Amino acid sequence: MTMKTLRRYHLDNRDYFITAVTFNREEILLRDIELFWECWPSTRPIAWVILPDHFHVIINNGEKDISTLLHRFKITYARRYRDKHGPGRVWQNRFWDHVIKDQDDFNRHLDYIHYNPVKHGLTSDPFTYEYSSLNGYYQDGLYQRDWGVKTAMSFDEAFGE
Repeated sequence: MTMKTLRRYHLDNRDYFITAVTFNREEILLRDIELFWECWPSTRPIAWVILPDHFHVIINNGEKDISTLLHRFKITYARRYRDKHGPGRVWQNRFWDHVIKDQDDFNRHLDYIHYNPVKHGLTSDPFTYEYSSLNGYYQDGLYQRDWGVKTAMSFDEAFGE
């Protein structure tokens, strides 16, 4: 069986929601969190959550093609990870992307990112999960401290998991 070629549209200066998953969902991403940040090119995520076996980010691609941006990140991360921890595959092929359409779409994806550690049972309070951009958004006044704590949240869209 051959894999079909996936075509992505190239749009400059757009916010993208991205999901990338480790090979066989190996729980490796939190072993070396500094490595995760070192491997991004000059473009850094606007919002993020890093879980043991996958991550979600919102990133603005500037003038770069989103496929090239993610390919460079994944290749750089995999090389450096193998240098430190030994041989083996690091990432699943491909990644999930979604072009953010408007402010409401941005807010839905931002909420999904920040609620993800609760969804996966890593915490019951998303503000205590340290590998997330939630506290920065809270400090900027965009979240209330009880958000995601009092009421369980659900999301109807596909987010690439």
